[in-house]
Amino acid sequence: MSSSGDNQPAASSPADSRPEELPPVQPPSAGFIVQLFLVPALIVMAVIAVWAMFGKLADSGADWTQLVAELGSGNEHRQWRSAQELAQLLRNDQISPPTDRPPLSEIPEVADALVDLLTKSLNTANPSEEELLQQKFLARALGSLNADEKTLPVLAIALQPTRDLAVRESSLMSVTTIMGRRFDREIGYQTADTGENNMEIPVRKPLAEGLLEDEELLKQIQTASQDSEPMLRSLAAYALGNISGPESIDLLRVMLLDGDSRTRANVVMSLARNGVAEAVPELLRILADSMKPFPNDETKFEDESARLRAIAEYEAERPVLARNGLRAALDLWLVTPAEARQDLLNAIQEISDASGLPASVNLQARELQRLLDANTDAG
Repeated sequence: MSSSGDNQPAASSPADSRPEELPPVQPPSAGFIVQLFLVPALIVMAVIAVWAMFGKLADSGADWTQLVAELGSGNEHRQWRSAQELAQLLRNDQISPPTDRPPLSEIPEVADALVDLLTKSLNTANPSEEELLQQKFLARALGSLNADEKTLPVLAIALQPTRDLAVRESSLMSVTTIMGRRFDREIGYQTADTGENNMEIPVRKPLAEGLLEDEELLKQIQTASQDSEPMLRSLAAYALGNISGPESIDLLRVMLLDGDSRTRANVVMSLARNGVAEAVPELLRILADSMKPFPNDETKFEDESARLRAIAEYEAERPVLARNGLRAALDLWLVTPAEARQDLLNAIQEISDASGLPASVNLQARELQRLLDANTDAG
C-alpha cells in the first residue's frame, strides 16, 4: 500500500501477497511487491494476459544459447517464438534458481539479445497491433534482467509519451521493478515483520540522493507522473518512491493531491517506504476506506452486470488496501506526529475488529498493535 520479503505492487506487498499486488510475470524482491499498492486491476490483468497469450511454456531444458542466436536471425516468427521461450526461462529461473549455472538474468548475451529486439521494434514506423503486443511483452520482460545499464536506456525510449499506452505501462512496471531492487540493496530493506521473532519498528528515511542517474529516464517518469492516465501516474508514483532522493520525494508530496485514489494510495506507500510523515493524513483515509462497504449508488452504472463487476473489484481491493495500509502505518510510526498517533492506533484497532475484512487482515492489525504496544512500553 516495496522489497525483499514478499516482493511478494501502486501502489499494490506492498512478502505476503504476490497475487494481489503484481502478476507472476516477474516476481521481484519481497519488499517491493509487499509494498506495491493496488496497481490497478486492469494493468495486472493486461500483463498476465500478455504472458498467457504466448504459446506453450518453454521447456526448462531448452538451450538458451540457441534461443539467443535465433533472436538475431532474420526470421521474425523464429525471433518472436525464441523471445517467448527465453522470457519463460527467465521466469523459471526466478521461481527455481539454477545451481549449475548463473541465472539467465545475469548473462550479458541474454540482455543484449532482448534489448536489441525491443530496440528494433521501437524503431518500427507505424507498428501493427501484433508489433505493439510484442513491444509490450519485451518491455515487461526486461524487468527480469540484472543489466540496468542496458535495459534502462531502451525502457526510457519505450516510456516516451508518443508511445502506445500499454507499452508505456509495461515499461514503467519494469522500471519500477528494477528501481525497487536498487532501493532494497541501498537501504537493506526487509519487509516489516510483526511476528514473534521481530519486535523492532523499522527506521525509514529518504535517501540523500536519488538512485537513478539516467536523466532521460527520470524525465520520462516525472512526465508519466503528470499524465492524464491514472494508471501511469499510479505506477510512476511507486517508481519515484524507489528512486528516492529529494527531487522524487518533493514530487510525491505534490502527488498526495492527485485526484485518483489509487494513485494517492501508491504515493502513500512510496512515502512510507521513505519514512515521510506528510503521508500520515492520507494513510488515515486509506485505512478508513478499507472498512467502508461498497457505496450503494446504482445510478452511475450502465447496467446490473457493470455494477456487479464494480462491486467485485471493490471487495477484492479492500483487503489489499488494509494490508498495505497497515504496513505503511508501521513504516511511518516513528515519524508520525504525537497528535496523530492515537488516530493511527484507533484505525488499527478498528481494522483488527472489522467483520467485513478477511481474518488474516484482522490478525495483521492485532500483531501490529502488539508490536506498537511493546515498543511503547519499552520506551
